[in-house]
Amino acid sequence: MTKLTPLLFLVILSISSCDRHSQSTASVKDELRKEIDSLVSSYYQHREFSGSVLVADQGDIIFDKHFGFTSLDSTSRIDKESVYEIASISKQFTAMLTMMLKEEGLLDYDDPLSKYFPELPYRGITIRHLLTHTSGLAERPFFMWGAQNMDRGKIYHNAIVLQYLEQTQPTLSFEPGAKWEYSNVGYFLLALILEQVTGKHYIDLLQQKILSPLGMMHSGIYAEQYKASTMNNYVFGKLYNTKNGHFKSSFGMSWSDSIYGSVGILSNTSDLLRWERAIASNELVSQQTLDEAITSYKLSDGNPATYGFGWYIRDNFMLGNINCGKRMDHNGLWPGYESSIVRYPDHGKTIIILANQAPSAKDKLVEEISAMLFRRD
Repeated sequence: MTKLTPLLFLVILSISSCDRHSQSTASVKDELRKEIDSLVSSYYQHREFSGSVLVADQGDIIFDKHFGFTSLDSTSRIDKESVYEIASISKQFTAMLTMMLKEEGLLDYDDPLSKYFPELPYRGITIRHLLTHTSGLAERPFFMWGAQNMDRGKIYHNAIVLQYLEQTQPTLSFEPGAKWEYSNVGYFLLALILEQVTGKHYIDLLQQKILSPLGMMHSGIYAEQYKASTMNNYVFGKLYNTKNGHFKSSFGMSWSDSIYGSVGILSNTSDLLRWERAIASNELVSQQTLDEAITSYKLSDGNPATYGFGWYIRDNFMLGNINCGKRMDHNGLWPGYESSIVRYPDHGKTIIILANQAPSAKDKLVEEISAMLFRRD
């Protein structure tokens, strides 16, 4: 028998070691997949969750499963092509469009709001303030005004936001940049700014610059009449009454259904993973541009706002005694829908949850799945 040379022996040993490591990694992923499935299934069986869950590691899908039906009275099950209202996760797309146009030299983050809307009485607000929810433009007065002044039988667009600001000229809640206060109004205005600088409708801009290039074939903005009558893969939401234990159907709020920039996008877990991968690989903007967007904005007193451009930002995020590094996330809420996208970019881990039930166990699932991922890392 021919003797093995030391070099050949090391090569064989290395191959054997890699094979054992591959088997071990596959086994860990399989156990993790079963653990996540058991968790989500339990919430589904207890009527605390209905929807889709996707978990990925470095873009490699660990778990991708769908629970429940496309509407309250349907026998059609939710599947990989089903689309949901992602609500405020839409802000990430508006922020990205703003970043892309900044790279093209069509706008600047420090452009004043008055450059685009000279008729408004707000001189200290910039695009950066709108992106980071630090403008002082409160949203509650707008929605109260809308409830009193809008015909719920009509479909309204972003011009209604300008009408509100021009007519009522609400006082700012604080000096721009001094505090953080979530404001859908700011992102509605951003969509109008994007239209001004490009001469294109926001929906067309979104399709041309993000959705089509990334192959997000199941994502977009649609009028409610279209969703209700012709979208076979549209998942209708449902509202749960905790007092009597009954669900009722929810079809969104028709009068605001076509106000976009802050909400309005439909998508599914597969498309949102494409979106997350595009961010991770700098497909849309440079790393330098992205770094600014995923850094928490500093308020005028030096404290972090824990928000960047369309993402909540927490550095050194702790899960128990585990430091998960940076955590980037955003939630979405709409009548009958809840959504979350969570990234741990330092570890390449992603969680995407879309629910057609409100309230749901969506937030619990995010934290419990996160704990599973890092416990097995």
